[in-house]
Amino acid sequence: MTIRDLEIFIEVVKTKNMSNAAKNLEISQPTVSHAISQIESEYGVKLFDRISKKLYITDVGLRLYDFALNILEQFEDTIIFLQGSSKSHNINLGVSSNFSSDFLLRIIDEYEELDSTASIRVYVDSRDEILKKLNNGVVSLAILEDGSGIEKDNSVAFFEDELLIISSDEDEFKGKEVLDSEDLRDKKFVLGDLDEYSKKIFLNYLRDKNIPIDLKFMCQNKDMVINIVKNSNTISLGSNSFFKGENIDMYKVKDLEIKRTFYIVYNKEQFLKNNLKAFIRFIDERFNNQ
Repeated sequence: MTIRDLEIFIEVVKTKNMSNAAKNLEISQPTVSHAISQIESEYGVKLFDRISKKLYITDVGLRLYDFALNILEQFEDTIIFLQGSSKSHNINLGVSSNFSSDFLLRIIDEYEELDSTASIRVYVDSRDEILKKLNNGVVSLAILEDGSGIEKDNSVAFFEDELLIISSDEDEFKGKEVLDSEDLRDKKFVLGDLDEYSKKIFLNYLRDKNIPIDLKFMCQNKDMVINIVKNSNTISLGSNSFFKGENIDMYKVKDLEIKRTFYIVYNKEQFLKNNLKAFIRFIDERFNNQ
């Protein structure tokens, strides 16, 4: 039995379904079934009763579930301890995938050049996943958009980004400075990796203007969004900082303003070391002096 087997077992208990557990863990259903069968056969126990294709956890399964949660928590604590003790990386930074990769690379390069003792390990993931990593201590600092779930006393707002319409430089919008809502009518959209707040504002705007939206492409990859916009009669909604310099045109829309604030956040339950304080100060001063 491995740590991974316990992770799979916990997900099966939570979902009460092996197929759903496999989907959530992004693995195959046979892999999930094998992990459960492996534990049962190795120790001669029964973790689930299978009745009418439904799973019902046994008493042994319930006890193992409690143990498994504790084991995984201790395992994560061990990782945190080793990361904190490592001399190779003294700052573990989580970054929302909505933050500009160009900005991120410049921040890392500038700070490590400024402080020769600093070495930064970066985790890039969705906002929710980075927030989880911050709360369980896998990362010591996080760059997140949107203030929900963030307390003011353990965060610093350092950058405000704006979302604009992006299109090919050969689009019919050429020559316009600001688009009207009617310019968006009958257009096909490429919807990229937007936070829920920004997406809601944009879709509500179109609904209020009685403009149906044709979501032709749903993408999570910035390069794919750019390539589709450049090579087809589609438009998208993208970050001013994220897409700047990509040989595409960007437009404001009349009566539509979507701005989002990025924060550098730390876990208030953990001791904030001087090197982390210095990095937070660097981020704040770098962006606010621009």
